[in-house]
Amino acid sequence: MAIDFKQKELNTNLIGKLLGSGFLNPNLIMRTWKPVKGVRVTVLENNFYLFSFDSAKDFMKAWSKGAVFMGKQCLVIRRWHPNIEWDDRDMNYAQVWIRLPGVSHHDLVAPEMIVAAIASEFGGQIIAVDVTGGEIHVCVELDVNEPVVKEVMVEDGMGGSGVCQSLQYEIDTLCFNCGRMDHRKEECVDSDDRNGAGEDDEFGPHNMAPMKHAREPPFASLRYVSWRRPSSGWVKLNFDGAVKGRSQRGGAGGLLRDSEGEFMAAFASPVSTTRPLFSEIYALREGLQLAVDSGVEYLWIEGDSKIAIEMLNGWREAEGDQEKPVMGDCRNMMKRFKGVTARHVFREANQSADHLANLGVEECVHREWRSSRSPGPPPSLLSFIWRDIAAFLVPRLVL
Repeated sequence: MAIDFKQKELNTNLIGKLLGSGFLNPNLIMRTWKPVKGVRVTVLENNFYLFSFDSAKDFMKAWSKGAVFMGKQCLVIRRWHPNIEWDDRDMNYAQVWIRLPGVSHHDLVAPEMIVAAIASEFGGQIIAVDVTGGEIHVCVELDVNEPVVKEVMVEDGMGGSGVCQSLQYEIDTLCFNCGRMDHRKEECVDSDDRNGAGEDDEFGPHNMAPMKHAREPPFASLRYVSWRRPSSGWVKLNFDGAVKGRSQRGGAGGLLRDSEGEFMAAFASPVSTTRPLFSEIYALREGLQLAVDSGVEYLWIEGDSKIAIEMLNGWREAEGDQEKPVMGDCRNMMKRFKGVTARHVFREANQSADHLANLGVEECVHREWRSSRSPGPPPSLLSFIWRDIAAFLVPRLVL
């Protein structure tokens, strides 16, 4: 389906996917969003809907609320962009608050341990943490097509085996048979009884909590970010640029790793610029060239410069006399791979490339390291690579 939007309209459009049976009732959505100005609803294919807001404030309010639960239905929303995929699995995820029964942040020796345990269980997707009123509540992203997690193991910080912490979800619907939150037990089509023989193993009201937070998700989000390995058969390129203001020197760095997270090649190079964006694009070009020279066929590109990634994907026009020709080289090199994808990541998931970019600032010439050559990667990079392989979680506040 082709939809023509003016560039300025992209900032206030949401794409929504309706999960569950039946059709969307726009009145229920408007009661939740309570827009001041108009909202145009366009019905698309495969249970997708487009919401176009006349007011940026109404748009931000709706976007910040996340998924909307309406009895048997759930509307999962994402911000519209030209490259959105209609079968994107991310559209099955909804933000849900979890209550930790019997736990007070005043009683915890190290509150971050329980948050880290939940972050590990849910793939690092911690949206927010609330400790008001003495209780701990955590907002996470859940796949509404999968059973909820009943409990997590939390380290005690004393070297012991840890403790088992039960979880309660602030939702108004939960199937006590299969554990999914998009229908009730009497509506469940799963003929297999997934509950255990013991009462403690069953899904039930004890897995649910009053919806105190669900109507007011925060604008500020706490996410636990980590580097992720690419899929089998793919190679990941992380790139970054750096400019040191006092020295007026620039640097570029990047590295290639396989689907096991193993080091393949890296580079660090000085850049004659004081423009941060140019150093980012320069690093991208050098990384692409390194991938071509290494014989990579399927390349996954990640960088923490959102502008550079948008330019590479064609979502934004390249600007600047320095940047335009280099970005042109990048787009041409993209055609040399059998498969290629590029996405923006937070700086916390790009620390290895950031380290190499800082090395580039101090270098006088372009340097490369390859796994097949001695002495291998620079020793100062090894700790960053090991942290990435271990998927070390780093907290980041997202506004």
